[in-house]
Amino acid sequence: MGFRSLFTKGVALSQAGQTNKHSRKASSLARQAMNSFRQARSLKADKKIDKMLDGLNYLSNSVLEVSDSITPISTMNATSALLADNIQKMINQSQLNIINTLGTGRKLKINKKQ
Repeated sequence: MGFRSLFTKGVALSQAGQTNKHSRKASSLARQAMNSFRQARSLKADKKIDKMLDGLNYLSNSVLEVSDSITPISTMNATSALLADNIQKMINQSQLNIINTLGTGRKLKINKKQ
């Protein structure tokens, strides 16, 4: 189970990195959109429309980045759930090993007294 646990941790961390990358890019594009709309206020006619179209383009790309982050998030959540399950199994197995070890030790002490 050790290798499997490490593998699931690696996948979760990798997907978290991908999600973070998409989030940073979406934020950057949204800021660019805001700047374009702010600049459009001071422009006239065609230049104003062009700047607003630039802002809409940035905004749509930002939405795409947010959308692209959903797959890594869901993969990360699924992997984390598997990891939690593996950890619980490892804890249960360790508890059984301790109980068995303690049980064997008691039997030895009882047998020595007789």
